[in-house]
Amino acid sequence: MKLPYFQLEAQLAKGLAPVYIISGDELLLKQDAIELIRQTALQAGFTERLRLTAEVAEELQNQLYANSLLAEKRLIELDLRDHLPAKAAATVLQQYTGSDVTVLVIDIGKIDDKIARSAWYKTLEKIGIVITVWPISRDQLPQWIMQRAKKYKLQIDKAALNLLADYFEGNLIAASQAIEKLYLLQPQGMISAQLIQTLLTDESHFTVFDFIDSLVGGDLARALHILKHLRDEGIEPTIVLWAITRELRLLADYAAQIKNGISYDALFQKQRIFARKQPIYKRFLTQFTTQDCTNHLLYANYIDKIIKGAVKDQIWNNLELFCLRMV
Repeated sequence: MKLPYFQLEAQLAKGLAPVYIISGDELLLKQDAIELIRQTALQAGFTERLRLTAEVAEELQNQLYANSLLAEKRLIELDLRDHLPAKAAATVLQQYTGSDVTVLVIDIGKIDDKIARSAWYKTLEKIGIVITVWPISRDQLPQWIMQRAKKYKLQIDKAALNLLADYFEGNLIAASQAIEKLYLLQPQGMISAQLIQTLLTDESHFTVFDFIDSLVGGDLARALHILKHLRDEGIEPTIVLWAITRELRLLADYAAQIKNGISYDALFQKQRIFARKQPIYKRFLTQFTTQDCTNHLLYANYIDKIIKGAVKDQIWNNLELFCLRMV
C-alpha cells in the first residue's frame, strides 16, 4: 500500500506493518520517517535493531526467517540507497511473506520503472507500506514546521509559521535547526513573527528558476526576496538576466500562439509544460501580449549594457525595477 509521508504517523498508530519501503532523495524527511518507525517498533517490543545491505543475502535470509519462537523481536533496516539487491538477495525478498517477530524497513532512492516492475518489489509492496518522500512545497511547509514544533511542545502562530516558511523554503535542515534553536530558548507562550525576525537569520536556498517562476507568476514580494538571496549568494547578474530573457522569448512565442487562436490546454500540451507551471503561464498570458514581452526584452537589453560596462548604472537596482515592471 502506498501512503504519503504525512500519513505515516497515523498509520503507525494503528499498528506496525511487516514491511516499510521509504523512498526518495529528501534526506531529512526520510530520516524522520525511519526514526518514527524505530520509535514505534521499540514501544511495541522490537528491542533489537540490525542494519544490513543487499550484498549479504545469506545474513538477510537468516535474519528474516529466524525462528519466531526463539528470536527476539527485531527491526531490520535494509540499505538499498547505493546498491539494489543482487539475484540472491532479490530472491530472498521475493519469497518473504512477513513475520510476527520482524519489521523490515527498506531505505531506497527513487523508485523507477525498473524497480517497480521487479518481482521482489511487487511482493513487498503487497504486504507492506510504501512511503515516497517528495520535497515539501512552499504551501506544505507551514504544516511541516507546525508538526515538527509540536514535538518540542512549541506553539507558533500563523504569521510566524509563514515567516519561517519564507525564511527556510528549500532548506529543511536549516528549518529543523531553527526549531531546535527556538526550543533551547524556552520561549513562553505563543511564538510570534516578531520573535522570529529578532532571533533567526534567513537561510532559504533558491535558484534562478525559483526566481523566474515567482516573477512570471506575479508574486512580486517573493521574486524580490529570491533576487536578494541570489545576489547575497554571489550569483552573477548575467545568469539572472539570461534566465529572464530566455523565459520572455518563450512567453512571446506562447502569446503569439494564443493570439492566433490556440487554446491554453493545446498550447500546454504542445509545449509539454508541467502541470504545476501551467497556472503561472496562464496568469501571465492573460495579462501580457507579445508586444509587452518585446518591451520587457528591450529593458533587459539595457541591463545587459550595464553588465557589459557600456552604460553606467546600478545592475541589481535595475533588476529590481525590472521585477516591478513585469508584475
